[in-house]
Amino acid sequence: MDKTKLYVKDSVLDYAQKAENQSSSEWLQDYLERKLPNKSPDAIKEISGEILETLDLMEQNKAELAAAQAAGKSAEQWLEAEIMQDEGGNGEKALEAAEFLNGITQAQAELDGVTDVEVIDTADVTEWQDDNWNDYKLKDTVKSVAKEAGQCAFREIASDVVQKVSEEGVSAVLDKEVIGSVLVDGAEAGLKVAVSAGLAVAEESGVIPSVSFRVLATIAHRTVESLSAFKDVVKGKKTITEALIHIKDTAVSTARGLWKMHGNSIKAEIVDAVGNVFGHKGAAITAGVLGLFEGGSIGSRIKNAVKEAGKAAVCFAATKLPLPRFLKNKIMQLS
Repeated sequence: MDKTKLYVKDSVLDYAQKAENQSSSEWLQDYLERKLPNKSPDAIKEISGEILETLDLMEQNKAELAAAQAAGKSAEQWLEAEIMQDEGGNGEKALEAAEFLNGITQAQAELDGVTDVEVIDTADVTEWQDDNWNDYKLKDTVKSVAKEAGQCAFREIASDVVQKVSEEGVSAVLDKEVIGSVLVDGAEAGLKVAVSAGLAVAEESGVIPSVSFRVLATIAHRTVESLSAFKDVVKGKKTITEALIHIKDTAVSTARGLWKMHGNSIKAEIVDAVGNVFGHKGAAITAGVLGLFEGGSIGSRIKNAVKEAGKAAVCFAATKLPLPRFLKNKIMQLS
């Protein structure tokens, strides 16, 4: 993970020094061309497009969730309403929900360091017919996806990997001027592009195991949202509890984004994408980025906020949520 931090550090530093009249998309294209000289212009354009499209989708979901919450809905109610109005039958949506739950469950097992986990058997496609899934049952299942995503976010913040790397930081950290430029209010969108770029170069360089650029951009989105929440704690704009709620809600809106991107994908791709975003890989990247901001008073206070949030998250993460009641024989052990 140390090498990954160096790639992200390089991209964030480079982004902070870009010309004022250069857009984030222009910078991304230019940065990837410089760092990946063996890639063709078309390949660079494709990587850049995947990153920007993913970040746009995540921002859209974040805004829609915020609007729903302003109208009195919870994050779980919002996700339920969103998925219920998607095209497709209830059985198809229930199967997708089960596959998402399996991805989140395996991600949580990774964070907890266990190998024997309870997952849902989705092999028998005849069990996922529309007749078996009325609206009430499907809504209950979708709510479970939202709750499990939130629980995984709490476990991530409380995990040893986040706490340890955030505590250690890096020896050669960003200077105060750069920290100020990337942590100012409203700069999160650009920082997400910069972090995504660093992760993309790290992946292409073999530092990160092969994973899609969409997954890396999704991880970057969640990472910067967590950083933003901790920054607000430092500035007195949020309490630790409010920061954790923000991180939990980000997990729910991220799950919606993954659903839109992977809902019609094959089972293995869904489980893999969800597992990467919510599992050990996502946690390690989050920790590494948080660790970059160790220097100076801002970094030190963010580190303390992460530590306090980790302690508080333990209580939330300790709650055991049962898997929703699927049809008989739908629960199996996977070791």
